Amino acid sequence: MKDSKVLSAEERKALVLQKVEQYCVMDDVFMRQVFKDDMPLTQHVLRIITGIGDLVLKKSETQRDIKSLVGSRSVILDVFGVDSKGKRYDLEVQNGNSVDPKRMRYYSAAMDVEYLKPEQDFSALPEQWVVFVMESDEEAQGRGARLFENRDALTGDAFDDGTHKLVVNGAYRGEDELGHLMADFCQPDPAKIKDALLRKRVQYLKDSAKGVDQMSSASEELFNWGRDEGLKEGRDEGLKEGRDEGLRQGMLNNVRSLMETVGWSAQEALDKLKVPKAEQARYLSML
Repeated sequence: MKDSKVLSAEERKALVLQKVEQYCVMDDVFMRQVFKDDMPLTQHVLRIITGIGDLVLKKSETQRDIKSLVGSRSVILDVFGVDSKGKRYDLEVQNGNSVDPKRMRYYSAAMDVEYLKPEQDFSALPEQWVVFVMESDEEAQGRGARLFENRDALTGDAFDDGTHKLVVNGAYRGEDELGHLMADFCQPDPAKIKDALLRKRVQYLKDSAKGVDQMSSASEELFNWGRDEGLKEGRDEGLKEGRDEGLRQGMLNNVRSLMETVGWSAQEALDKLKVPKAEQARYLSML
């Protein structure tokens, strides 16, 4: 495989600066920066989304890496929180219009496995909420959110295992707090965001020098992760085929990163990365 030019740090930063004004909270890379180190905003948003008006967060973090059992797939939570009652929350932003129930199941299970210590009784498992905010929800039928909890299929009685899975419709525009919040999540112009806490945070990330630098650094980390993951796959294989596959995977991650952070099409990203024309068809088919 021929070497392909990877964008330099300065080139990547310039691309982010060109696109930063178009970001909204529904963009994954921007969403993580919106909630990073801002527990009051995270608490505020969770209160609206879950309907738990007295929710008091004691801990919150973004991109929490949950490494499960050896050999199993790890999970990185967009926004993780723990409230004053020990309840645990995972807030995710997802593209598309159809939720993957098994993805929610896996995230829920990973949170439990991480929490429970050896010899600890199962009764110690805390209540948890896994929240997926979808770009839109084709099954919502006009509703703002759908809540899933376990019940007896015959009687309808609750089978209380302490888990709540909430799918939020990002396209919902009802005249209530959730409808207003979803409109704000999709609004790239901070001046038009109605929620005061969210508007202040988005203005910081888009209009201040420190905020823009933070966004640039976050995108730089995303590019480096894609490159390093691809190279690592090649090293782990230990064979030339494995190395080539790793490099291809790294390039794919770079393409996906550009599509997400800058909004380019796959073809535009491949051209900017200077992938040889003879190899572009393979990448397009893999994407």
